[in-house]
Amino acid sequence: MKCPVCGGEASATGKEWKFGQFDAKGYKCGSCAKSFSGYYKAGKLSHTVPKAK
Repeated sequence: MKCPVCGGEASATGKEWKFGQFDAKGYKCGSCAKSFSGYYKAGKLSHTVPKAK
């Protein structure tokens, strides 16, 4: 997955959870070291949200 902050390659952290109607997964960018969550609905990426500092 591409990082929404810098566009670098991000890898899954292994954390997954349900958030309302979404399946959420945690990611961390190898380039800028920022963490973010990806929210999936019906198996497709809906949106990403950067982690707060």
